[in-house]
Amino acid sequence: MAFFDISRQWVIFFPPDVPEAGKAASDLARYIDQLAALAGSTNQKPTVLTNAYGSDGTEISPVITLESEGGGPYRNGFFWRAGPERVEIFGESGRGLCNGIYSFLSSLGISWPAPGQERFPSPSANNTQGFPFTINSASEPSRYKGNDPAAAPLRRFVPAGKKEVKLSLKKPDAFAAWAARRRYDSLIFPLSAFASAHKRRKLKELKKFSGEYGISLEAGGRDLSSLVPRRYFLFHKDYFRMEEGRRTKAHHFCPTNPGTIKLISKQGKKLFRKAGEAEIFHLWPDKGGENAWCSCPSCRAFLPHEQHRIGVNAAADILAITNPDRFIVFYEKPGEGGSIPLRKNVLRMEKLPDEKEFGP
Repeated sequence: MAFFDISRQWVIFFPPDVPEAGKAASDLARYIDQLAALAGSTNQKPTVLTNAYGSDGTEISPVITLESEGGGPYRNGFFWRAGPERVEIFGESGRGLCNGIYSFLSSLGISWPAPGQERFPSPSANNTQGFPFTINSASEPSRYKGNDPAAAPLRRFVPAGKKEVKLSLKKPDAFAAWAARRRYDSLIFPLSAFASAHKRRKLKELKKFSGEYGISLEAGGRDLSSLVPRRYFLFHKDYFRMEEGRRTKAHHFCPTNPGTIKLISKQGKKLFRKAGEAEIFHLWPDKGGENAWCSCPSCRAFLPHEQHRIGVNAAADILAITNPDRFIVFYEKPGEGGSIPLRKNVLRMEKLPDEKEFGP
């Protein structure tokens, strides 16, 4: 079994042109120092240098080299490998380098169950100078071409309900650090959180802290129906979908009604502006009601996923005005689509991220 020799005086080479990985590099030094203390080593904390060569021109040893390709924000791939004298951690971008650093630390048995919580392994009974690797090396490339955040294999954190939203925003700095250590590339918060003045202040703080790790802040989720608030049902039943000849406010809306489109524009304008901190907007269908769309005479000409596209396009039209440099990401199963073309600022996602609670 391969070990990371904690008894050595490691030096960390950190390239200064990758600011998104600065905190992760500091974490790397701190965690190695803590592992050394657990193993009873009296080594000094690893030094973080911007030059891996000594005054005589020879490379410092043992060394942990951190390198980045300098890719865009949606390049999150990484690679690392470890030897007795040299550890190499490479990232396609600053975000990818962060992922590589925390993958390396995870392989030594360190884990982060929740914000502010850390768990450390016990030194091996057979080798008190080192900690065994759970894996000897790791590689996780970005498996897409272009710069499409919907197609990128990003790990997105979606809080599972209001309780998780509240816990996430209680201490934005601790939450951002936890998300980075758990290798989340983006954080998605519901539009309702941005609509709250208190939560919006917390989200601005979160964007600052998460940006220090190259993590993006996004808005929405299963929020498509929020563009047609249920309170309108009392006086505008025609805005809502028809099921077996009766209007119902359960799930979605009637997308072919001009009044519905006007309401989407009105509500979208308000919510998109309040969520100006978000880099991407997610508008997914209602959970458990993905195919629950309208059967009124006008809507019968369209399949459920075509009605979905009509609604998303209406939101995209107002987003192009309020936030012209932003995109909408919506969910659609492979093979769906129909005859309704998407707006240029709409991106298609074929797999939704899971809603998460804090835990292992």
